[in-house]
Amino acid sequence: MKQLELEPTITERRRLTRNKIYRYILESREPVSKQQIAYDLDLSLPTVHQNITELLGAGLIRAGEAQKSTGGRPPVGYLLEQNMRYAVGVALTTNHLRFLVANLKCEQLAYKSVRLEKGDAAGEHLVEELEIFLNENGIRRDRVLGVGITIPGIFDSKTDSIVISPSLNVKNFSLKKMLAGCPYPIYIANDSTAGGLAEWLSRNAEERQKSFVYLLLENGVGGSIFLNGQMYEGDHTRSGEFGHMCIVPGGRTCNCGKKGCLEAYCGAFRFTRDIGLSIEEFFDGVHAGQSGLNELWNDVLEHLAIGIVNLRMAFDCDIVLGGFVSEYIREYLPRLREMIEERDPLSGKADFLSVSNNPNAAMLGASWHFITDFVDHI
Repeated sequence: MKQLELEPTITERRRLTRNKIYRYILESREPVSKQQIAYDLDLSLPTVHQNITELLGAGLIRAGEAQKSTGGRPPVGYLLEQNMRYAVGVALTTNHLRFLVANLKCEQLAYKSVRLEKGDAAGEHLVEELEIFLNENGIRRDRVLGVGITIPGIFDSKTDSIVISPSLNVKNFSLKKMLAGCPYPIYIANDSTAGGLAEWLSRNAEERQKSFVYLLLENGVGGSIFLNGQMYEGDHTRSGEFGHMCIVPGGRTCNCGKKGCLEAYCGAFRFTRDIGLSIEEFFDGVHAGQSGLNELWNDVLEHLAIGIVNLRMAFDCDIVLGGFVSEYIREYLPRLREMIEERDPLSGKADFLSVSNNPNAAMLGASWHFITDFVDHI
């Protein structure tokens, strides 16, 4: 496969035309012909032919199966060369390092979770484990665009440090030493923000204009807000900290040190760290009908319903549940909706609530930082 060697364009206008054609092919689910591209983008066939030739020469697209014809020779279809480049997503959590690799279609190609040994500092072995992950999956280093790292907290890009992360139990924690040996470009994002971005990017153009709230449920609880197709970040880029809404005044102590936060009732630590079980062991017990675990899970759902109703009252839009806990909630979604309906004074049904189709959305969202940058410069 050829490396990216696009000829420099004479004008920015011509580059934008090439980029428009590349994006059209990227977003198409089936091979597309030159005639189809010309018609849909309102371009001349010679213009399309010239740009297709350049994209083929750079190995960015390939000729696919011939399209159906209404008569005569069927036109050739063109497809994205989706494995031309890769981006890596990494989730830095309390007990695990999680890795995934995605291609230019933003498809997850490989995934791995590495449990951290007790006493390991946050991300202590990140670079080492990243190289092992890439080796295990045969990822060529010259095709890696970069590594997007998600953290459950607030990151300061000026100092390359985590300002605060209650679930990691760190404040003003510098990542410079941890990432010093990493040979790839690095991008660091809040996990909730990256997860919401991935949810937004997974939608079609029409759906992207709709408002929604993304509620991330992992060891910590967070979220992000999209209003009329735009992410709302707040005055200090700290919007969506839903995990630290107080839902039980004077209640359980949260990771942040305050009492009664949503995170204290619905974060995964509630049924892992606090009772010493893995998440798989906990839900195995719930499915087996263990009374103590069923009571705990019901309490989690009850408080989650309260938090979701609060979000619905505040934003009056769809709510999407994400994060690794959301996969376990999927089978309980009808029950959770009933709990919401009992508490919602305005809505008749809780059909505004859904579960994200990708529990690894945060890592994908962080990796897409590099994919979108690559696509932007075609």
